[in-house]
Amino acid sequence: MKFNFEGNLAELKKGIDIFAKEFNFEIGDNGFPVEVVKTAENKLGASFQDGKGKIFYRDKIHFFRALGLFLEGMEGAEPFEITEEPQFHLVGPMLDVSRNAVLTVDSIKKYINKLAVMGLNSMMLYTEDTYAVEGYPYFGYMRGRYTYEELKACDDYADIFGIEIIPCIQTLAHLTQALKWDYAEDIRDTADILLVGDEKTYKFIEDMITAASAPFRSKRIHIGMDEAHSLG
Repeated sequence: MKFNFEGNLAELKKGIDIFAKEFNFEIGDNGFPVEVVKTAENKLGASFQDGKGKIFYRDKIHFFRALGLFLEGMEGAEPFEITEEPQFHLVGPMLDVSRNAVLTVDSIKKYINKLAVMGLNSMMLYTEDTYAVEGYPYFGYMRGRYTYEELKACDDYADIFGIEIIPCIQTLAHLTQALKWDYAEDIRDTADILLVGDEKTYKFIEDMITAASAPFRSKRIHIGMDEAHSLG
């Protein structure tokens, strides 16, 4: 099926091109006309009436949700009209990429495509030691850690759809793999817990936060402090 999207598509074109490949449709001047309208209302929708389509949205991510609804509706032979009202300002999953399952950049992009068509506008990447921290070559060593460039590539891709990637790290416990090396001797309490109260520990935490935040546009970061059962 071929569509001719009409309207201000400047912020949408890259995502539409990705959707065309993902969901097997074409784009061209001789396709079904689809009017694209950006509104001020917190609503999104899709319709097909009298041989013409329409998609309206407020936030970029909601356009791709509406486009998914439009494609679904076009599978039938009848005219349709669908309207939705988003209920959350921020919603999305957390992907755990720390437990022998460090997804490739291409795999993360596939997940982002699925989030976009569902209208989910955020994704957390849970990394215990699977990201690079400057000055600590053994942090994430042999664990498949992401480089700055790889994480930035994920963030750039998510931004195409208006999806915010939020880094999610640990800053107290859950750090067995990171703390097993000699460099951590002065900042280690137990096998998986940082040494509370030592200035070297807080310098280490600052370096982790800096490294985890740097590749992303988001101003949010999730700093886990859970399951420190043997603290002290």
